[in-house]
Amino acid sequence: MRMLLLGMLFFCISCNKKNLLDVGSPSGVIVSPIVYKSDANAADVLTGLYYIMSSGGPATGELSCTYYGSLSADEFTLSDQDELAQSAYKNALTSANVPLWTQFYNYIFHANAAIEGLSNSTALTLSVKQQLMGEAKFIRGLCYFYLVNFFGKVPLVVSTDYKVNKGLSCADMDAVYIQIATDLEAAQTLLSDQYLEANVTTLTSERLRPTRWAAIALLARVQLFRRNWAAAITAAKTVIDHTSLFDIAPLNEVFLKNSKEAIWQLQPVNGKYTEDGQLFISSLPVYISPSLLQAFEPHDLRKSSWLKSNSREGNPCYPFKYKTSREAKTITEYLMVLRITEQYLIRAEAFVQLGDLAGARADLNVIRHRAGLANTTASTSAELLAAIMHERQVEFFAEWGHRWLDLKRTGTVDAVMERMTTQKGGSWKTYLQLYPIPQSDLLLNTHLKQNVGYE
Repeated sequence: MRMLLLGMLFFCISCNKKNLLDVGSPSGVIVSPIVYKSDANAADVLTGLYYIMSSGGPATGELSCTYYGSLSADEFTLSDQDELAQSAYKNALTSANVPLWTQFYNYIFHANAAIEGLSNSTALTLSVKQQLMGEAKFIRGLCYFYLVNFFGKVPLVVSTDYKVNKGLSCADMDAVYIQIATDLEAAQTLLSDQYLEANVTTLTSERLRPTRWAAIALLARVQLFRRNWAAAITAAKTVIDHTSLFDIAPLNEVFLKNSKEAIWQLQPVNGKYTEDGQLFISSLPVYISPSLLQAFEPHDLRKSSWLKSNSREGNPCYPFKYKTSREAKTITEYLMVLRITEQYLIRAEAFVQLGDLAGARADLNVIRHRAGLANTTASTSAELLAAIMHERQVEFFAEWGHRWLDLKRTGTVDAVMERMTTQKGGSWKTYLQLYPIPQSDLLLNTHLKQNVGYE
């Protein structure tokens, strides 16, 4: 009940916020300082944020990074006629209607408010205060990672002071990445290395609160994106080597709740099913694109385990990583946010970049063997990088926009999307790899500048 009430409070505040530029205004104060006089109430602030993330928005469902990232890339064939989905699918977004931006900044506002409340509190148990501070910084780093990769230069909001925030300009991507790394490095020193219950004191097997391992895993990704290869290897290895908690799981167990594959998950709150399961299985707005379907090698078990054909619609395949929707009677699946497989592929790619081809092949083969495939035949650096990108394509489809971000960071987005956007009914231009900044925010803050190419 406490989580529900906190979740409702977050929801009401989010709905009342006008836009990013109002973040931290007096009318948007999230909770009074009295909340930070009690360990239980302070923990509820972050629990409430996880509740909102699990309910929809950027983390899951029809407004998520998964959905819009996959639509923008080459993973889906769209059947839904929703205007915003069609615009993302045809790579034709306009500043009048933009996904992800507002919701991510609302999450950042909650994280900033928590950081300030925790910093000013002298009443909390030290271990509780440290854990919650780590969680808030981890969430802020996570949000900025997706903002900088979907939008490019973005305002760097790190306080709730609306007088400061309303005049912010867009920070360079390097500055945003520095803030992300700073938050994650702080988080890994503050967070527990064991999973904790909602009270942030009792140990649990539920993988629902961020741990030190989640911060390190996300930092490994950040280092990969920043081409800090040695740092990426070090971070990924730290998580991979913690075999008492994490391991490659059988394909049909990967997305189960508390799977050993999971580094961090979110618990469904709207029923016995994930919002992604409901979207892809019941709503059926998309099917797997022919190009993605053809990317699977013969005998790849992911094709039979993570795709399902719809006999009513001429047998096109749809994502089937999550296998329960409204018909579920018990919760068997949690939404996956971070998982161990990514760490192997991060390390493999970084190994190639530093010339350790044997290490890269070994990590790549771990993932291939789980999919029922033989060892890679790639031998040169170029062949191995292509093989790793291929593996990422068929491993992370319909997950958090991985493919969309990979196309951009590897410089292959033009080559792929010039062909795919035409097939989707649009017209590709390079600037479309970044989403536009919402026009409403540009009107209210003249310090912001629209991304190149958009009106």
